[in-house]
Amino acid sequence: MSVQDDQTPPEPTQKPISMGGQVFLFALVRMIININTRMVYPFLNSFSSGLGVDLVTISLAMTVRSISGAISLFLTPLADRHGRKAGMLLGIAIFILGALLVVIWPGFLTFTISISLTFLGMFVYLSSTQAYISDHVRAGWRGTALGLVETGWGVSFILGMPILGWLIDRYGWKAPFPFTAVLGGIAFLLVWVLVPSHKPAQAPSRSVLQSIWEVLKVPAARWGLLMSLMLISSNEVINLVFGVWLEVSFGLKLAALGAASAVIGISEISGESLGGVFSDRLGRARSIMLGMGLMLVVAAALPFIGGSQAGALIGLFFFYLSYEFTFVSTLPFMTELVPQFRGTLLGANVASLSLGRMIGNLVAPFVFTIGFWANALAAVFFILVAFWALLQAKKPRPAE
Repeated sequence: MSVQDDQTPPEPTQKPISMGGQVFLFALVRMIININTRMVYPFLNSFSSGLGVDLVTISLAMTVRSISGAISLFLTPLADRHGRKAGMLLGIAIFILGALLVVIWPGFLTFTISISLTFLGMFVYLSSTQAYISDHVRAGWRGTALGLVETGWGVSFILGMPILGWLIDRYGWKAPFPFTAVLGGIAFLLVWVLVPSHKPAQAPSRSVLQSIWEVLKVPAARWGLLMSLMLISSNEVINLVFGVWLEVSFGLKLAALGAASAVIGISEISGESLGGVFSDRLGRARSIMLGMGLMLVVAAALPFIGGSQAGALIGLFFFYLSYEFTFVSTLPFMTELVPQFRGTLLGANVASLSLGRMIGNLVAPFVFTIGFWANALAAVFFILVAFWALLQAKKPRPAE
């Protein structure tokens, strides 16, 4: 993996591990953080029962979580000013604080605050990591590197959900929180010790709000952010209810839901890996279009092939594969829309993802009362809007 394509940051204050080693570390930390942030979906009924609330109430907690993720827009520009490593450590620290809250004060309010903080921490860490890789990996390999980091998202399902399913079954709904807090502490130490402390060659003279405004002034950036928002909404409208759908329709219990989550994790890793490679080889916009086309076909087919447990799992496998392929393809596309404010744009992108999750969380339980086919139809709508936004973002525009 080759480093440096435009600007060379100052020498690190310590001898760094190789760039390949750093990418592996970033993927490992991504996996640790996402074990917590993803656990609510397959075990939604377990958390709602343990907390004594219904599906609609806990979906409101997920909505609050999504809103909190948008706050990352005001934290991630700090990585442009104080260095990417500082942003990573801040994100992990917020994550640890969130995980510890339920350990100290278990209850619905602290559960809501906890999942909101861990979500916010994930996004601050993620945008800082993506900016770091974009700074250090040349364009021809950038999609592959970003895709490799994203595999931590899929691995968190493969390894994490079966473990959490066992913990919840044996020790109750609170069991995942101390487990993930300890993992977060390990992640913090690994990043602190192994990632070099690059300082920005020239700290931006603009304030955080000015940096955000400079990004939002660019039409391609605005369309790109809308694309991300709609894309994640299409995923979330399925993601929030798939565990309930499998449990209600086919009687899957905790262990089986953990195993089903592992199957989905395998599909996500496949999509993440393919998306990274294809975006570098096929081209970013073409790769996104291909992925969105696959998502449309699979989302439209889900109600028809989901009449059996095997059909439902196969449909979910290909839905998450095509989504992750598309999502990973969008990352290198977004890094080049406003290169001079890369960290800020990536922060705005993860804030857009948070808002998209919020939309999906609000829509999903409502349409699920009609039937799972309505969730699939909503996903199709969101994908079509995302495709339209992509076409607008890639239009050539005269220099301003």
